[in-house]
Amino acid sequence: MDARNNGGLTITLPSDREVAMTRTFDAPRELVWKAWTEPQHVARWYGCKALTLAVCEIDLRVGGAYRFVMRAADGTDYPKSGVYREIVPPTKLVYTERFNDDPNKEALITFWLDEDGGVTTLWSMARYKSAEDRDTVIRMGVEAGTRESLDRLADVLRTMTVSAAGPTKHFVC
Repeated sequence: MDARNNGGLTITLPSDREVAMTRTFDAPRELVWKAWTEPQHVARWYGCKALTLAVCEIDLRVGGAYRFVMRAADGTDYPKSGVYREIVPPTKLVYTERFNDDPNKEALITFWLDEDGGVTTLWSMARYKSAEDRDTVIRMGVEAGTRESLDRLADVLRTMTVSAAGPTKHFVC
């Protein structure tokens, strides 16, 4: 797949096991970091409009875990979980990601935020264990779902302000 830019989201496939995504936000890096790592903010934007975020747990520390459960209108749950491996506020996260909590389908995500003049670029690289795993995620609709979710994040960022208060580390929606 060539690079595609849909609604501000650019997706590339650097190798047969990787998906890279970039998106810019008209917000300072610290604000994007808060929106990405603090459960009370994540609960407002994460996922596509067809699902609700029924569970949003984040223990933001190296070795800490996160768990999200997206719920469809018919009551079907779609869990996602992982463990934080590296945290460099407010610029970098490295963490694992499992859809449906399947340890055999785990990806390693490297996430960076760069700011220039109050505009922040989010860059994320997902590395899957196999080409088949990566292709499965692509077929699941990662492009459309991510685009919709990041559009919602942009909306939430417009309502947020940077404060000196520390993050809430654990929150259940």
